[in-house]
Amino acid sequence: MSSKPSKKFILLQDRFNPIFYSVLLILLVTVLAGGCSSSKPYATGPVKTFDPDTTRIPMPSSKEQFQYWDRIDNTTFHQIGKVLDLNRVFRFLGKPIGLASPREADNINKLDEVPESSWYTYRHYHNPMTREELARGPNTAEPDTSGPWTIFQAKLEGAMSGFFFEDASGERFLAKFDGPEYPGLMSSVEVIGSRIFHAAGYTVPEAAVAYFNPDQVLIRPGVEVEDNGEMRPMTMDDYRSIISGQSPYDDGTIRVFASKFVDGRPLGPWRFRGTYRDDPNDRVDHEHRRELRGMRVISSWVNDTDRRDANSMFVYNHDGYIDHYVQDFGNILGANGHSIHRPIQGQAYLIDPRFMLLNTVSFGTYVPLWETIDGSYEFPQVGYFRADVFKPGRWVPTHPNPAFENMTLRDAFWGAKIVMNFSDEDIRTMVETGLIYDERAVDYLVETLIQRRDMIGRYWFKRINPLDRFEATYQDERLQISFSDLYIEGNLNIPESHRYQYQIETIDGEFLADGVTDDPFIELTFPEHLLSRNTHQIVKVELYTLRNYEHSGDQKIDVYFEIGQNHTRLVGIDRET
Repeated sequence: MSSKPSKKFILLQDRFNPIFYSVLLILLVTVLAGGCSSSKPYATGPVKTFDPDTTRIPMPSSKEQFQYWDRIDNTTFHQIGKVLDLNRVFRFLGKPIGLASPREADNINKLDEVPESSWYTYRHYHNPMTREELARGPNTAEPDTSGPWTIFQAKLEGAMSGFFFEDASGERFLAKFDGPEYPGLMSSVEVIGSRIFHAAGYTVPEAAVAYFNPDQVLIRPGVEVEDNGEMRPMTMDDYRSIISGQSPYDDGTIRVFASKFVDGRPLGPWRFRGTYRDDPNDRVDHEHRRELRGMRVISSWVNDTDRRDANSMFVYNHDGYIDHYVQDFGNILGANGHSIHRPIQGQAYLIDPRFMLLNTVSFGTYVPLWETIDGSYEFPQVGYFRADVFKPGRWVPTHPNPAFENMTLRDAFWGAKIVMNFSDEDIRTMVETGLIYDERAVDYLVETLIQRRDMIGRYWFKRINPLDRFEATYQDERLQISFSDLYIEGNLNIPESHRYQYQIETIDGEFLADGVTDDPFIELTFPEHLLSRNTHQIVKVELYTLRNYEHSGDQKIDVYFEIGQNHTRLVGIDRET
């Protein structure tokens, strides 16, 4: 016979039940609201490949730029805001027990892709670029060194002193110089970074390494510089102080990084969260744009540790809408501006509560990885850049980035497939644009990028089924379906056996075929009665990949094709994570 619960226990139940059930109700509502959708996983009309955010708008006012505010904001106020965001908190609590899923990006189409927009352009992954196109990058003009350069603005104070000039052909550029201890480092990574991010699909300023005659420089009348908080006319002594740390080559020229002025009017930096209220075309919160979330993987590849608000730019272009630039690549690869990266950069935030807590609870006995790493380097033109200490899933920039923090596995897969699409030859082509004079340094940098690329592929492609580039053709009642296995194409330790299990059925539930194939290719006879009954039919292909490596992705991919008498098209991709 069971005993009755005590009166005290009943009172405790009555007291805490409302709280318990309220929390449970909120959690369930959050999960259901975030995880349920009435929309179909395929498109019945055209698939959205372009986001019409290029409507002409009145020119907005410029935004004031604060170089350090984004660091403070994202390190403190944004972190506090995450804790107060109940939707985010309950998703976080529900994920480990399978009740909730992370919030996916808001701007993806039915093919699980990012449409083109003022933020992103289909380039190397979608439209393979030639070696010449990769080397040229965004450039339309190189600095003209055949005549004098005329300074029309300059900056004397700060670590990144430099000047703005107009070359002999009338083009305008920003000139920045390498640190005296690391000649060629900052200028090379700026150019290499511009080529990589341009090929990845982002809008970047034109960038080039140039060699100019320091005696062929003029100062336009009226140019002023700030000196001890006061403005005064610029002199040739000021110009010489800017270039004083640069060593001339045998022919008397000096190396400089030159960034061409963008077409349009710069308005200031955009942010990695929220929207720009003065731009009615800006309708998606930036932290929920896949091209910004997935940028975390691309940035991890090149150790782009300073990817933050201040290193971006709104530009009101001549067509009357805003372009969104990614800029300032002086803190990638082994460079940290005029200096070099330290082992902690890429391993942890500058202020990182995770490791501060570990250090506290271990009473100071916890030793983080970066404190055990030798920070030495072999090539001054490369700096500190390694593959052996790279952790693709743990990489973070120096300061928190809201878009990076919201990255999901699908966002990571998107970024990883862009990185993996760069071949060894592509990487060498882009590295050589940095004009690194030591060929051994070039070889080291290329090999390190190749190693980090493959580490990214192995890490992310084992966590989501890396099948992509689906195609189908229908002719003479034969349906042929093909796809690419990005793990195999990337030569990532190809397993001894890899097979693809599939099942094909119509949306109406009529079974067509199932089986296992060794090649990423499926062919079957398509029943004629399905097309005689309808002008088209939606077919669902359920795919699994069977491999003999650890974490052998049993994740499913549902792929949808529209089959007709005279056309076949891909209309949907749904990846299981």
